[in-house]
Amino acid sequence: MGTATIGSGEAALAFLARQRLAPTPQNYTLAYIALHEPASRIACAVRAISDDGLRIRQEEADEIVALYAGDSVRHPREAIASPTEEDTGERQRLHAQAARLGQLTAHAAAATQDFTRDLDSEAQRLDDQAARTVQIVARMIERSKLAEDNFRTALQAIESLQTELASARDEAERDPLTGLPNRRCIERRLQDLAANGINRTIGLCDVDHFKRVNDRFGHTVGDRVLKMVATSLAASCAPHFVGRWGGEEFILVIEGDAAPHCVGLLDQARADLASRRFKLRETDEPLGRISFSAGVAVAMGEEVETLSALHRADAAMYQAKQGGRNQVVVD
Repeated sequence: MGTATIGSGEAALAFLARQRLAPTPQNYTLAYIALHEPASRIACAVRAISDDGLRIRQEEADEIVALYAGDSVRHPREAIASPTEEDTGERQRLHAQAARLGQLTAHAAAATQDFTRDLDSEAQRLDDQAARTVQIVARMIERSKLAEDNFRTALQAIESLQTELASARDEAERDPLTGLPNRRCIERRLQDLAANGINRTIGLCDVDHFKRVNDRFGHTVGDRVLKMVATSLAASCAPHFVGRWGGEEFILVIEGDAAPHCVGLLDQARADLASRRFKLRETDEPLGRISFSAGVAVAMGEEVETLSALHRADAAMYQAKQGGRNQVVVD
């Protein structure tokens, strides 16, 4: 069978599919004539219905075939076999084509009937399993609720663990004596600022004559002094970062190139600390004035500059000690 023959048959079947008509021999005949004999009454009747985008209903198709069955335009097999055809070989070929297409239509109709029977059978089987399906769905819902409860419990446990981890991290980065951030936390703070391209102004502070306090009054009193210095510094320099650098040394970190501001805060902190009256708890004996010396330096750019600034601030603090203590020196 030639390509043109197959194309004609597929076109007729496609027409029936678009119109949602069953591929019966009669419908196939209607489609074939409507597509290939446009001058026929059947083709005109089909166009009159479908040109506005409407589909042809089965009863309309039946009516068209009934009205024009006796027209000069006949079944495609009859038209192909008409003695008015000039080319006998072409008539025979088209006749064979029509016969083959008729067989294809019959097979399509049979397949449709088989499919319908299969659907009916499956529907009956599904009806038989409906009760079991409901039971399965009910169990699935029950398990989903149980899983949701378990997930909620797990989520609460995770949140509790996160809180505990945050608390543990905070404790690991807190000086146990003063409650200020310890050296580990200070270094992480400086690294974060450098990583984000933020300049850092650093003030290092050292309690004046602290060794004398420890030697005269003991380490317990010395610890009380450190606590008081830490409290005073944190209050005077708020909201900026204040930490315990180690021993009797403390650090103030301010974001940006702010050396004058840092000096002003530390001078105010010295004045606040000097106004406090330290006495021994047991004997009410005065400890005398507690003061500190400080050095200030600025770290610009990369993290390597932080170490340089720390060295410079430490050198400036040493100058403050050498210059008489209880003062702030800028690098």
